[in-house]
Order: sequence, then C-alpha cells, then structure tokens
Amino acid sequence: MLDYKLLRALAMVCQEGGFDKAAKRLHLTQSAISQRIRQLEDQLGSPLIIRGNPPQPTAMGQRLLAHYQQVAQLESDLRGEISLPRQGEFLPLPIGINEDSLATWFIDAVAPLALSRNFTLRLSVDDQDETHRLLRDGLVLGCVSTRSEPLQGCSAVYLGSMDYRCVASPAFAAEWFPDGLRSEAIAKAPAVIYNEKDRLHYRFLEEQLGITHHDFPHHYIPSTHAFLGAIAAGLGYGLVPQPQVAPLLAGAAALDLRPEAKSPVHLYWHHWDLKTGAIKELTETLVNFARGRFGK
Repeated sequence: MLDYKLLRALAMVCQEGGFDKAAKRLHLTQSAISQRIRQLEDQLGSPLIIRGNPPQPTAMGQRLLAHYQQVAQLESDLRGEISLPRQGEFLPLPIGINEDSLATWFIDAVAPLALSRNFTLRLSVDDQDETHRLLRDGLVLGCVSTRSEPLQGCSAVYLGSMDYRCVASPAFAAEWFPDGLRSEAIAKAPAVIYNEKDRLHYRFLEEQLGITHHDFPHHYIPSTHAFLGAIAAGLGYGLVPQPQVAPLLAGAAALDLRPEAKSPVHLYWHHWDLKTGAIKELTETLVNFARGRFGK
C-alpha cells in the first residue's frame, strides 16, 4: 500500500518547484523531503523525479502525482460529506491557466467560489495550448485549454470562445501598413508574439491572409500587460484579446488592422473525472460564468 506521507512530499516538490520550498511548506528539513522521496523510489524501484532546476516528475512520477491529486480531492469531498473539521485550513485548488484568461475573466469567475468555500488558488500559468500537460502530469486538478479532447480519466467542457483582434499603434500602422495587411509588408514588419509556444499569430496569418511563411521579425513578450504595452509603444503589431484591447480601440490609441476578422480562440475546461466536491463546484462555476461572458 502506498504511503501518502511520501506521496505528499513528491507532490510538494513538483508543485513548489524545489526541495527547499517543499520543505518549508511541510515544515520539514530539506533532507527529510529528500529521504521521503528516496524511500518512495526504493519501494517502487523506479526514479520519480528528474533532479533539475526545477525538478520534473518522471513518467512514473506523473502517474503517482495524478493518483495523489485524485485521492486528495476524494478525501476533501469526504470531509465535506461527513462534516469533519478542517482545523482552520484552506483547501488548495491547483489549476492550470493561460495568462490571457487569467488577465481578462478567470478571477472574476472563481473569486466568489473561493471566498465562500475557503479555497486557495494555486495557479500555474502556461500557453493555452500547453496547460493540459500540467493536468496530464498530475500537477493540477483542472486546466483551461484550447484542446477539445479530454485526457484519459478526465472530462472536458466547452466554455466558449474569446475573440482576438490584430492591432497596432496608429503610428506603427501608418509606417508599416499604409496599404493594409499585405504579404510584402508582413514579411518586414515586426510582430509581437507571447512566446515561442504561441501559435496564434501564425494561425491568424494562415487563416485570414493565406500567409504560410514564418520568416518575419518578431518580439517575444511573455506578459499580458507588457504585451499590450509593447504594441501601444509601437514595437510591433499583434493579436490581443478583445476585452483587453477594447479601451485602446475606443480611444483611438490602437487600430484594428483587420476589423472583419475576430480570430476566436475556443476554450475548454479539463478536469479529473470526479463528479463531487471542489471539482464539481468549480466546473459548475466556470460553465455558468462562461454562459454570461462568452455567450455559450
């Protein structure tokens, strides 16, 4: 039988990104954390962590983390059903989220639930095409993703679509796109892209303009706030969520370079296939909020 004291040590190292941080969370020494994980590895006869910076779970470690998250959730559900005292503790909810959703709607959606149920949010931010990896690795209970197909043992619920606009500052548009978004200008004009994982800009060029070459200058700005700031400052043009860029468009501080193109990104909520407790409440909260915000 698995020793969940040892499993918790493994989970904390992966969630906190290091042995020292895990030790502080569990009020143990770093040596004690290392010993617990080594003991678990000895019992299972397999390495569970790639000891890098930060530590990463192996394939076996990922399976154990997924199991631990589900057991922890089931235990929390049981406490609620039989009214066991929480001893003043808050229940942590590890969630994978993309930064655009975090900046535009997610906190509004979950804040009432977190406040009423003493949940603490443990958010891991990644590109919306990549957050499902956090769920697969057992690091989160659920995630917002652009992928529609659920992982094995998980469910996926469609939330709705968030429109993106291709925008630039008026001065940038006048300098680089005086005749509109033409292929020749796009090959020379600097673009603003979130990071190397972000495919949204490339999909926009392919779907809206039929441009398949990716040989153009571009900035990587991996911050939602700084991303829009870079565009407003004239560093380049890029795809920005409609709710975020609307004030700049209304004030003529930014121009929509392709007004007829909304470039929707479809969002799905993926979660472990548990039908009670925090996951059920969180799923219902997100779906209900999405109906109002996205017109689901």
